[in-house]
Amino acid sequence: MRFLLTLSLLLLMPLHAQAEAPQPAGTRINISATAESELPNDEVVISFRIEKEGKDANAIRQQVNRITSLIQKRLKKEQGLKIKTTSRNMQPVWHHPKNQPRIRTAWRMSQTEQITSNNLEAVPQWLDAIESEGAQLSNLQFKVSRKLSLQTQDTLRLQAIETFRSKAATLAQGLDATSFRIIHLNTSSQTPRPVLYRSEMAMMSKSADAGAPALSAGEGTVRITITGEIEIPFTDFPLK
Repeated sequence: MRFLLTLSLLLLMPLHAQAEAPQPAGTRINISATAESELPNDEVVISFRIEKEGKDANAIRQQVNRITSLIQKRLKKEQGLKIKTTSRNMQPVWHHPKNQPRIRTAWRMSQTEQITSNNLEAVPQWLDAIESEGAQLSNLQFKVSRKLSLQTQDTLRLQAIETFRSKAATLAQGLDATSFRIIHLNTSSQTPRPVLYRSEMAMMSKSADAGAPALSAGEGTVRITITGEIEIPFTDFPLK
């Protein structure tokens, strides 16, 4: 008897929960709104590597250390510039004779460095310092800094919300409603893609005859999108 009573309660619970589920009090509509702003790229990121190859591992290690030290010493004098080592490795160079065991013929060592700064005007001098010491430029990119991007997103988010409310009000008026409710809101951001100069492009822009490289920092677009659902009170419309 107790088993039957428990089973009856279990069968009734889903129906009871379903009966208590909140029902829409009006017409629900999905809306999206976007706000965006085009910003000048205010930060530069330069990656370069020092690479040497030879039979004497100690000798090439000393060469890489010497070049790296000279470049770091030169760049650390600059105000507002951050430099860090992103990788360092030494690998054997193998020769593979036909039908014979491989032979180690040399060692190759490379160290990669990265520069970050907001001083865009000094980029040509930095490239000259890097290349004149024997380092190789890997890539160079201009981008909107994280600080500026976050500040802009806060402003754009408010603009997108205002646009969202304006769209909702227009729809409500179109349905002869005097108000609307926001059921939920979602926000997403899109950060701008950096302007990237490959090593070949950057080096071509700095030929022996051209002098300082001609590089454009460009611009980036920050975009905020608001999506959500509103509820407009039911209205009985007469049939025409």
